[in-house]
Amino acid sequence: MWSGYITASTVIKIVRDRYPKYLVDSLEKTYYTERRRPNEGKFYDASKGKVGRHKLENRLEMMDSLKWVSTIGPLTNDAIWKLLKEHFNFDFN
Repeated sequence: MWSGYITASTVIKIVRDRYPKYLVDSLEKTYYTERRRPNEGKFYDASKGKVGRHKLENRLEMMDSLKWVSTIGPLTNDAIWKLLKEHFNFDFN
């Protein structure tokens, strides 16, 4: 669960900040949205073998049900934390 949280947080911040450019380009190759669900950014696994599955852009299937593409406003670090806390059902209380 923790690795999913860290990976999702990192990917959202990379896409939001558009930096580092190499990772943004590699993530955009496997990123898509559907017309019916514009707020659900999805990634597909483009690996051709076992070695390719270790790349960041091919490990993001857990983000398919996460509504992180915000049309309301920019995602701040606090908003990302709250979104992922609710999605992964962390209980910090």
